[in-house]
Amino acid sequence: MRSTRQEPALGWALFSYVVLITFVITLFPFRFQWPERINFLWFGGWSDTLLNVLFFLPLGFLYRLIRPDDSLPRILGLGLGLSCTVEVAQIFLAERFPSPMDVLTNGMGAWFGSLLAERMQRQLSNRWIGSLALELPLMNVVYLLIPLIWLNGLAAEGDSFHHALAMLLGLCGCLIISAVHLHLLESTGVSRSKWVVLSATGWFLLGSLPRVSESPALVVFGSGLVALATRALVVIPWLRESDQRRFEIPVLKRMWPVYVGYLILLALSPLPARYQNWSGVWGFYNLGEQFFVPVWWLTEYFAAFTLLGYIVAESHGRRNITQVRSILWSCFWCGLAAALLEVCRGFHPRYAASFLQGLFAFTGSLYGSLIYWLQLHAIQHTVGHRPARSLGSASGAALLE
Repeated sequence: MRSTRQEPALGWALFSYVVLITFVITLFPFRFQWPERINFLWFGGWSDTLLNVLFFLPLGFLYRLIRPDDSLPRILGLGLGLSCTVEVAQIFLAERFPSPMDVLTNGMGAWFGSLLAERMQRQLSNRWIGSLALELPLMNVVYLLIPLIWLNGLAAEGDSFHHALAMLLGLCGCLIISAVHLHLLESTGVSRSKWVVLSATGWFLLGSLPRVSESPALVVFGSGLVALATRALVVIPWLRESDQRRFEIPVLKRMWPVYVGYLILLALSPLPARYQNWSGVWGFYNLGEQFFVPVWWLTEYFAAFTLLGYIVAESHGRRNITQVRSILWSCFWCGLAAALLEVCRGFHPRYAASFLQGLFAFTGSLYGSLIYWLQLHAIQHTVGHRPARSLGSASGAALLE
């Protein structure tokens, strides 16, 4: 009988990551002060209401997967409690307006997320859970890309170039989804290519929800591009050349140039026609009074480095080196990336290098590495207690070699 004691480790890591992002988004720029008067916002519009529901949906979904025995009313109470904490804290932020409607809609979002997880647990068989490759660390890159694409849509607002960066993230997801299909799912007969294309398209649509109102054409174009790219990658013969049990490193090597390009463009866009003399500051640069665009961008930057930390840890975790050495290498490469991008921003006419921002990005990469090692340990523990007949065993066996 399989042990489930360590299985929630990844779930708690992802849940705490989503909670952290939630607090950063809702409480930034953290300039707390005693209010002269309290101004409530009772209704912010239907689009704001929908976003508030969707905002807390992942929290309820993840919590239900971690604690499947908790009742739906209890999870609703959790969502209401977290939202109430945020709204009370916003009383002490001059730039924010607490809203009782936000508490209600956030709580409903957590409730809907838990309901969705419950329905999936009832209807999905173990075979289909295997088809999601939940026990494969590489596949978790795809799941971490969802909040990153989401944040990209929020940060871009009316900037079409920033919106277009989501295409690079979509291509990263296509490379992984197609490779998992070719090396694991296809060989076991779990998934057909048309379902892989539909899954990849649905994955991109889920991450693109925040940009539907701003750039509906880009969402349609991006979804079509993801579908075509996934279909093309599935039928390309050279993707099958690597060993079935050691395909992760070649996939990551194909993904690296795309993701590095996204990071560079995210840090330096809009690309300037000329550069200035280098300048730098210790704190965050140029937040200004209209801080909503900076906070979305800064949160996207943190999430981008979280994924970078996970990918670097995954790359080194596949090599024959100790865990300590792998963590040190991850810290080195992620720290170097954060430092180099800040140095380049110092020459940008619209920005300045920021020590605190570089440290913020580096912290995100450390969190990504933590998520990877928690997942790896949980998988190795689970595979050691499982009969070797499932797809999960096939993917897990590759981890243990």
